[in-house]
Amino acid sequence: MHILLHFFAQACTAPTGGGQVIGGDCLPQTGANSVTINKVFLIAFAVIGAIAFLFLVIGGTRYVMSQGNPESIQKAKNQIQYSLIGLIIAASAAAVVNFVIDRLQ
Repeated sequence: MHILLHFFAQACTAPTGGGQVIGGDCLPQTGANSVTINKVFLIAFAVIGAIAFLFLVIGGTRYVMSQGNPESIQKAKNQIQYSLIGLIIAASAAAVVNFVIDRLQ
């Protein structure tokens, strides 16, 4: 792993002011490629969000159908909680990716 980082650092350095700093040549190219990357990420996050929402609905249905069984209620609550966490993570990841791609353009 250290060797890969060393080669990456050598390939991506630009000598400035007596030292080496990572140069702009290492950043992804902007233009049509970044739009395609952005679309791919947004589609992936939309699919992940849709799956998390589906599990949220299933968890809510399990909660309603638990009929007072404490074990079933706890499983349904856990499923709802984890589904909400998944939705928050998917939305946050989409926001971060959009922010980073916009800054690169």
